[in-house]
Amino acid sequence: MQKASPPPDLPLIHDFLSWADQNHGDPQAWIARLGEAGLLEEALKRSRAHWKGKSAWMPIKAALEAAAELARKRRIHQWQQDPMRRTLRLRLEVTGTSAQLHPPALLTALAQGLMASGVPLAMGLGKTPRPLVQLGHPLPPGVPGLSEWADITLREPMRGPLPEIHVEGLRVLESQEIPNYASPVLELCRAAHWRWTCPEDLREKAQSTLAVFAASESYEIDKVGKAEGHKVLKRIEVRPLVLDLAWEGAELRFSTRTTTGEAMNPQKLLGGILGLEPARIQPLVRERVELGEDPRLRQADRFQTKLHNIFEDAVMLEGGSNITLVDEDDDEPLSL
Repeated sequence: MQKASPPPDLPLIHDFLSWADQNHGDPQAWIARLGEAGLLEEALKRSRAHWKGKSAWMPIKAALEAAAELARKRRIHQWQQDPMRRTLRLRLEVTGTSAQLHPPALLTALAQGLMASGVPLAMGLGKTPRPLVQLGHPLPPGVPGLSEWADITLREPMRGPLPEIHVEGLRVLESQEIPNYASPVLELCRAAHWRWTCPEDLREKAQSTLAVFAASESYEIDKVGKAEGHKVLKRIEVRPLVLDLAWEGAELRFSTRTTTGEAMNPQKLLGGILGLEPARIQPLVRERVELGEDPRLRQADRFQTKLHNIFEDAVMLEGGSNITLVDEDDDEPLSL
């Protein structure tokens, strides 16, 4: 993938941090420059990380936080109709060190890698600035993923191709721009396709047990869960969770459901079926995650209108509007 030159916002924030390290004067000139570049919230996020646990930035903390909060409220009003905003869907390879991370840590690594490469990530609308990055179906720690998904939101279009991410084990395979109103990628994950290289000492048992499983209409396993705050052993039905499975020599290829409420860690699933500890289900690889059709894209006109109306209501409520709602069965108005 061709590496693009990073946009000028990173040097601007770096210069601001360098100034703040050496001076404790009035930061308003810097705040004005950052505001003109649309970087107040990102500058606040980077400042908190830069001076974490230190008091060096206290003289400018309040001024930067106040300016960033005003920028956030301004963005809330402009968010849905912002012509600069873009949403990209990434297909990723996750291996090595990155494959060892739990999903929240992997999300952080991806966001930090994108920002460090100069990708103009948009910040969320919450009070704490966070890059708008969302992963697809969680990848179990320790399991490589050869075709994973993530959605990222940009505050402005890229000035060139998406740059390389300098995070060990993370590689962008492809990126595609999608409509801003598209469903989050997590909601579209339907099936995961796996490959398990079965150790020789387990192969005979695994093949015979899984043959029984495949021929069954119902199959229950024991799973540790919680009841009233205590760990208990539960019997759960798992046959519908496995869509197909087949042996290719020593390798078991199988597919599992990933929709909300139907997904299960494949190591716990296979371990439960075979009577093994989940850690024995190694080496395991997720070859790809299959996405379903996006219902929002089928109803683009209708959904865009609905989004706009919801957005207008949210903005008026957050802004403390003097709207008065009157209950038809009560003459007393409810003021928001």
